Amino acid sequence: METKIKINHRADKTMEILDAAKLAFEETIGCKMQIMEAKTAGDKQPDALLQVNTPEGATKKYFAEIKATITKATLGYAAERMRRFENPAILVTRHVTPQMAERLKNMGIAFIDTAGNGYINDPPLFIYVTGNKKKDVPVKDIAGRAFRPTGLKVVFALLCQPELVRAPYREIVKATRVAQGTVGWVIYDLKQQNYLIDRGKHGRKLVNGAKLLDTWVEMYARELRPRLFIEKYKTKKTDWWKNIDWRQTTARLGAEPAAAVLTDYLKPETITVYVAEAINPFLLTHRLEKDPNGNVELFQKFWDFDDSWDYEGIAPPPLVYADLMATGNDRNIEAARIIHDKFIRRLIEKL
Repeated sequence: METKIKINHRADKTMEILDAAKLAFEETIGCKMQIMEAKTAGDKQPDALLQVNTPEGATKKYFAEIKATITKATLGYAAERMRRFENPAILVTRHVTPQMAERLKNMGIAFIDTAGNGYINDPPLFIYVTGNKKKDVPVKDIAGRAFRPTGLKVVFALLCQPELVRAPYREIVKATRVAQGTVGWVIYDLKQQNYLIDRGKHGRKLVNGAKLLDTWVEMYARELRPRLFIEKYKTKKTDWWKNIDWRQTTARLGAEPAAAVLTDYLKPETITVYVAEAINPFLLTHRLEKDPNGNVELFQKFWDFDDSWDYEGIAPPPLVYADLMATGNDRNIEAARIIHDKFIRRLIEKL
């Protein structure tokens, strides 16, 4: 059922970006742009609806996806979000470098930024402006404390094990390795952002699961994943990761090798592994040597809940999905879509 909405909660916090980008677009291009109400169906919720009046008199409408920043790590997520929209979409952000502008253009992703850069190829409207320098646009905190690095660990556990949201805080602490106070403010923040409701004697419950996953995927790539990175390595052993007895280790495969197992779609070029704090035994066992150009990347494993499922040694699907999106690689993004449809959609429906 189609529902008419005003600009959503997240867009309310990013109006500074949208207003500044609109003004820069009008000044640079000379076309009038209006910010309108949006119509959405299900979870396909854009941040705004934009109307552009072309010099030829035509009117073009675009759903807007607003991002404070756009990087290689967050590009895949943004592209996937925009792909779901039923109307043509445009990315709105603070600044797009010439290199990123070229990449967005090659991917066919329309964009505008607060410096007046932009790309739209929608005849009769064609715009391609790059090289304008970044402007200082003050932006409110759009993420919330639940999507800071520590909070992301808690949200991850709740996405993987939705029943955990009803558990006492001490059980959530045990599953996530965070302080009890952290759990408290994450639960509070999820309520404030309409991702959680408290039903009294019936306990807490996650809501808006698809949107919660989307936000977690984006913020994980930006806030937490870089902090978990340990180092790159190389090894002379071929397909070593296929021969591990995963029952004897707490390590888990992510990204490309996980997708290869789950979808039979990829031949992995980079082997991503999440390991516990003591990594030396793992390095020695598999003869991994530090190499900044190596094709093995290790990350710190950040969860302690029971993640055993149908695929031994594979990280939980939301993490595999987020890893693939963070690469920005087209083939990896396609594998992420398969994993979403095959595993994650069913998980989200349980929320």
